This record gives sequence, C-alpha cells and structure tokens, in this order.
Amino acid sequence: MKRILLIYSLCLIICACNYNACSAQQSDYGQMELYGESTQARLPGLAIQTDDSDSLIPEMGEPVELWIFVGNYRFVTGKTIHLTLQMIWKLGVSVNVEEFRNVDLAPFKVEEVTIGEREIFNNDCDFRVITYILSLPDDAKGGVYTIPSFSVSYKDEMNKEVGRANTSPIALKKVPIMLDTKVDRDVVDMGDRIHYELTMWHERHVKILKENMEKLDFSPFQVIDFNVVEKSEGKLKKTTMEYELSVYDFPGRKESFEIPSLPVLYYLEHEGETEREGEEDMIKTQTIGTPAIPVIVNSLLKRIDVPLESVKGPVVYARRDVYLRGHLPIIFGVVIIIVLGVNEIRKYAGRFTKAVKEKIAGAPLAHAEKLERLIAGFNSDAEADELKKSVINVDCALRPFLGALAEIPGEEVLSFTTTRIIDTLRSKNMPGKIVESANNILGVFDSVIFGDIDKGEIEKAVNEVREILKETKERGYY
Repeated sequence: MKRILLIYSLCLIICACNYNACSAQQSDYGQMELYGESTQARLPGLAIQTDDSDSLIPEMGEPVELWIFVGNYRFVTGKTIHLTLQMIWKLGVSVNVEEFRNVDLAPFKVEEVTIGEREIFNNDCDFRVITYILSLPDDAKGGVYTIPSFSVSYKDEMNKEVGRANTSPIALKKVPIMLDTKVDRDVVDMGDRIHYELTMWHERHVKILKENMEKLDFSPFQVIDFNVVEKSEGKLKKTTMEYELSVYDFPGRKESFEIPSLPVLYYLEHEGETEREGEEDMIKTQTIGTPAIPVIVNSLLKRIDVPLESVKGPVVYARRDVYLRGHLPIIFGVVIIIVLGVNEIRKYAGRFTKAVKEKIAGAPLAHAEKLERLIAGFNSDAEADELKKSVINVDCALRPFLGALAEIPGEEVLSFTTTRIIDTLRSKNMPGKIVESANNILGVFDSVIFGDIDKGEIEKAVNEVREILKETKERGYY
C-alpha cells in the first residue's frame, strides 16, 4: 500500500508542477503592460503608497473628530433610522462618552444608543463606534428633516486643554414610498433564469398601480413568471413584486447587460381630499424609479474560428500506434496495480490472522483448556517438591483464566496480588460463588508456594478449581 501511495503521490506532484508552470505563464502575460511601470508613467501626479499602509490613514487635525454616517437618506413612516457615529481621538485625550446617551436630536426621537468598545485605529489614535436608532412621529409630514449637530466634551491631558468635538448636521427626506431591489445571481448563462425581487415599503394611503407592473419592459430580458405578495407590517404595507427573467439572445454581441431602471407609478389617496382642475376631480400620479442592476451573461459560443470536423474528415491512426500508445500502457498499469495490491493484501491478511490468533489465545476458553489439562494430571500424593511445582503451575494458569473473565490481559494479571485480583472480580460484578471460591483457592496456593504444604487443603482447592470451571461454563463465560 505504501508503494501504491508513493506512485500516486509522484503522479500528483508532476501534474501539480505542470499546472503551476502553465498558470505562471498565463498570469505573467501582459502584466507589465497593465500593472507595471508603464501604467504608472501614464498617470502623472498619482501618488501610490504601497510600502507604508499608515500613509493611507488621514492625518487628524483635532484631538477628537466625529464622523457621522446614515444607512439611507430616505425613510418612511414606521421604519427606524440607523445612525452610525465614529469617534477618533488621539492618545492622551479623554472623552466623556456618557454624553452620547443624552444628546438631543429633535425632531427625531432616540430609541436606542449603543456605545461600542474602544478599538485601535493606528499607533497614534483610537476609535469607538456609537450607533443610534432614531424615529419620527407617525403623524410627521413628508419633507426634508435635519438631524442636528451635537458636541461632546474632551480633555487633552498632554496639552492641559479642554474642548468640544462637534458633528455635522445631516438632512434626511421623509418619503411616502421606498424601493429595494435584488437578484439571486448576477452572472448567468444564456437561458438561465434570474429571480428579480422588487420590494416596496409604503404608507397605507399610497396606492400602487400594480396593473402596470406586469407589463414592464425588461429588454433584453424576457419575463417568464410574475407574482405579487402584499403584507402589512405595523403602519406600513409591504408589496413585493417577484419576476422570473431569462435571456435568449445577444443583441449587439454584448455580454454585459443590465436589468433596466423600472418606473413605479403610485398616487396618494387622502380621504375627502381631491385636487380640482376645472370641474373634474384629478388624481396626481407620481413616479419613482428603481436602480439598474448589471448582469453578466456568459457566451456559449467561442470567439475563434475552428474548422468543422465534417470538413476535415475522420482521423485514422495505425493499429500499431493504437496498441503501443493506448492499450499497452493501460494493461501495464493494471498489472502493476494488481501485483502491488496482492502483495499488500497478503501482508494485511497475515497481520489480521496474527491478531485473531492472539485474541483467541487470550480468550477464557484457551486458559480453561490449559487449566483442565493441569487439573487432570494433578497428583496430590506426590512428593513435596513435585506437589509444590504442580500447585505453582495450576496457580499460574488459574490467574490468567480469572483475568480473562474480567477482560484483563494475562501478562498484566500475573503481576496482581491475590487481593487485587479478587477486588477486580468484584468490581466486574462476577458471581459471588466464583469470587469466594477464587479467594479460597488463591489463598491456599499462596500458602503452599510460600512454605506450608497441607495435602488436604490442596486437594480441596483443586476440587474448587473444577467447580469454578464448571460454574463458568454453565454461565456461558466460554
């Protein structure tokens, strides 16, 4: 198996080296023209810092600077506004961050303030992120609202100065409707389907002309399926237009298209309020457009001229080349794999057989058969030395047998004392009869081995050994 793995590894290394070499040649082609010195020479006045990343970080003009951002500058009734404030301060300057919790942002109401942990900006200053969740009263009219500027105090410990850092005001616009568009993929093959989803959040008095949405022009894409889902969430209505789009043609041989900007028509419906023009009631229809989404369509045709196979005709190879370059290498490789595989299988079979034999030799049955042979040839009327030798042999066979019952290797159990063997049998929940008999037998054998020879006790212990073998066999231990 090691040889097979070595051969496979060498093949993989050779293939990887060839692939890396090809990749290196492809990636090097044209790089100096695109990214080399010639490109920088064509862009005079552009300073590019590549060695020092700290040069990309702007220098601070004040001890503390507050940068404020908002997720969307348009909002509707019932939707909260997420305001992010980044505070950057120099080392040695302390800022009372608790003042951020008590700022007045009227007419906006502060629903929640989250002050982030202090983080490292660069070697000279640190920064912290503070997040605000704002809202406007539900009865607020549409128009432009300004988040006012506010300030926090700081103390410059190094220069022994105090001051205040100010934010900039931000203008937001309350609108009656907001749009959100997304696609499930922006790179497709010709004929693939694109799931385009247009979500409109609007107030209840906003009426959308849904009958026009199904007839929108998505050229060059075609509309395969159309579905409308309407839900109410709090004081807002959520209208979702789901389109299944596909493209089947390349107009102008272009591969880069875009889902066009779509017009959404709506009007405001207020009870008892109409605009009169002459004698007719007129409803003013308004329009809002969605952003265009670029989509890349992979071409299924190659841009190179290849002669047709029918024009060239079939290619005929000599039979000798077919056998030498086709069949012979395959047959040679199969023979090598079979030879190496048979050799490895024989090795594993030998190891498995050896492990099985060792496991069988350590089983209770093998020790029981050895113990039965010793008991069958035991002679209690022999001389003292011969009798002591027989007792030692039976003892050395009985201990591994008891260890096998408790799933302990024979080499290990031979190093156990009699007390430890009995305690181990009790911990394994062996039957009390077997444990007591083993305790009596080993006690008698210990007495004989260490000096006292009592033939009556020995005979009694040998009979108890027979009883243990009989009891364990009846209980199915071997």
